[in-house]
Amino acid sequence: MKSKHSFKRALVTGSNKGLGKALVDLLQEKGIEVIHTERIELTGSRQKLLEIITEKKPDLVINNAGFGLYGNTVDLGIQEQLDMIEVNVKALVEISIHTAKTLLKAGKTGTVLNVSSAAAYVHSPMANVYHSTKAFVKSFSLGMDAELREQGIRVLCSCPGQFKSHFQERASKGLYRKVDLKSMSLQYAAKQVWHQIESGKRISLFNWFYKFLIGLTKILPDFIVEKTQKAEIGSRISH
Repeated sequence: MKSKHSFKRALVTGSNKGLGKALVDLLQEKGIEVIHTERIELTGSRQKLLEIITEKKPDLVINNAGFGLYGNTVDLGIQEQLDMIEVNVKALVEISIHTAKTLLKAGKTGTVLNVSSAAAYVHSPMANVYHSTKAFVKSFSLGMDAELREQGIRVLCSCPGQFKSHFQERASKGLYRKVDLKSMSLQYAAKQVWHQIESGKRISLFNWFYKFLIGLTKILPDFIVEKTQKAEIGSRISH
């Protein structure tokens, strides 16, 4: 279902760096007003952000904020993993629902795009909670879109592969700072997200390399996929 919506006002979480900043730049180039929310932390009270959505009624909301952590689930701190769930899942759910309610009450149409990850398609040792949060985002978005699309509100899910950002450095707590040659540029990733918004495609996995990898995980035995994932992610935090 191609989007016929001409977006006027957008809100992007995690807009101060990485993909969020690239998306803001792209939206502004297209003449879309972007509501600035850089100073709002999603791990604390989100009331101020919800009030902004109620007041400004953005017709495009991109839930981009999120982070990951590398390591065995039992070795990582419980609170830092709960914080990951707070940002990647709870904040996204709250913002998505509040945006939809706001648009419905105002009699407006619009789009919520939730940034998941190629990680949503496969469970993974050494990044267990992160992959689990992204799988939730994928399922939640598809279900909510099915509930709302006939009322003119879309909830799309974008599943990018790895792109050039500080994600790996943060996930490894500074141990891994290499730039993977397979990483997409932020500008390319932002354009892919925008194309999805324009087309109204409910879910998008990109790019071709990650489509290929995810295809492989569907035909390989779980123990091979798990062993490969463990070795790859483990190498990013080994000294």
